[in-house]
Amino acid sequence: MVWLCAGLVLFHAVRFILPADVDRSIQLHLALVPRFWDQGEPFYWTLLTYALLHGDFLHVLINAAMTLAIGSAVARLVGSGTFLAIYALSIIGGGLAIFVLAHDSVTIGASGGVSGLIGAAAVLLYRFRDVDPRAQSMAAMVGIVVILNLAMAFSGGTGISWQGHLGGLAAGLIYGYAARPRGGRGLRS
Repeated sequence: MVWLCAGLVLFHAVRFILPADVDRSIQLHLALVPRFWDQGEPFYWTLLTYALLHGDFLHVLINAAMTLAIGSAVARLVGSGTFLAIYALSIIGGGLAIFVLAHDSVTIGASGGVSGLIGAAAVLLYRFRDVDPRAQSMAAMVGIVVILNLAMAFSGGTGISWQGHLGGLAAGLIYGYAARPRGGRGLRS
């Protein structure tokens, strides 16, 4: 998971030193722009690649730190391969929510994946609630994510993709429930 976070930061650093026209081309081909699909551009890979792009170093550092902090709990419970699958599927879930709820937007950032990890961690820790005391704090974190995203939805103009956050959270909740524990430990459902 450290390599994933380092990769996000490194990708942003490389973009920072590239000529502006090259960076614009990267953004054009990796950002999630649903209306391009309407125009016949088959940019379906952008349901995942938009998570590689970030607006600035603070944006990428926050997403990398949250991925590391929350992802470590998920990886510890289900293993690194399942962690990566949950993260990627949450990014795609966030992208699909953006496609449906914010079709005219241009979206970048890995926060849909982070929200998905929060959802997966909450479900997994709930399933381990008898042996892991963090279950209540993760449930509270899910509540905070939902409340903040609803506040952003109703306030408008934040520049933050609440649609991607909620789509990622929903995907993480689903995949967190479906995930099998690492090492064959039994989970409560």
